[in-house]
Amino acid sequence: MTGAGDLDKSLAVYGRGHRRRLTGHQKLAVDLAKARPFNPMERLVFSAAARDESLARHMHLFASRLIGPFRFVNPVIMARSWAVNLRHRRA
Repeated sequence: MTGAGDLDKSLAVYGRGHRRRLTGHQKLAVDLAKARPFNPMERLVFSAAARDESLARHMHLFASRLIGPFRFVNPVIMARSWAVNLRHRRA
């Protein structure tokens, strides 16, 4: 900004970092914007987040882009989602 560096190089570095951090979010947002029904995994996680405070907080971290898609949907979260929804079904 002050003319002390190579703007094109700086923009390229920024672009690479931006793509690396946000491509997964963008792809999911585009997919969800297609007005299609939720797939089984989405239904599982979204319904569990509506029933469990820690999963709701986890969803907030993802929606705020503070964590990426791979950290959002991991084996621990999927198992917790199953457990929360099973408990809800039994109640």
